[in-house]
Amino acid sequence: MSLLESLPYSLSEAGPDDVDGIGNYVIEVLAPGTSTHSALTLYLLDTHAYSPDEGTFPGYGWVKPSQIRWFRDTAQDLKKAHSKYTHIHLDMAFIHIPLPEYRDATLARTGSWREPPTAPVFNSGFRDALVDVGIVAVGCGHDHVNDYCALSTVPNTSSSSEGGDKGTGDGKPALWMCYAGASGFGGYGGWGGYERRLRVWEFDANEAKLSTWKRVEGPGDAERKARLDEGVVVEGGRVVGLAT
Repeated sequence: MSLLESLPYSLSEAGPDDVDGIGNYVIEVLAPGTSTHSALTLYLLDTHAYSPDEGTFPGYGWVKPSQIRWFRDTAQDLKKAHSKYTHIHLDMAFIHIPLPEYRDATLARTGSWREPPTAPVFNSGFRDALVDVGIVAVGCGHDHVNDYCALSTVPNTSSSSEGGDKGTGDGKPALWMCYAGASGFGGYGGWGGYERRLRVWEFDANEAKLSTWKRVEGPGDAERKARLDEGVVVEGGRVVGLAT
């Protein structure tokens, strides 16, 4: 991380010393023109490596309680400044290892599920924290040939926004959980006709709109220029479901 911090144009930060992991930080994206207000906040958190308790929770690690506290506190601290923005402010988050909720095959989704998500066995509740804070989309990597976006919801009840139980099935759209695709050649990928790819996010500050699609490596110009599974996931500041 020290090396990354020193690179030209790098916005990477090691993050607070009293928070688990390296690379917990925030990037504020200013509104267009001469505005000094943030239009979009990006939260980046370390998901660590392997489980610290392999006997009980085999597999990969998870976002720790100290990180979730830091995330909630930071979001609360920024809320006052964001409320002064004349348009609708949006929040996104980026992690590496997917959340356990990515494994829910009942969720509405777009894109391809080609391999079992290697999310942690232990659920630290970070998905609920994302919803509570108002994150509209979270991006992850880790599984190289998955490239889907899954829609996580909350119940359509008046209590759901006040600490009620969170749901992941039918209900009000709350959070898009997306894979980034795998663009590098340092890891596995390419089986079953899969082309290496990356996810693009497009943010419209004036409309509080978030769109996404994938671009593939592909052998020809037409493939490389194509926008795969293009869609709007946030409109007017609100998470929207798949078009039917």
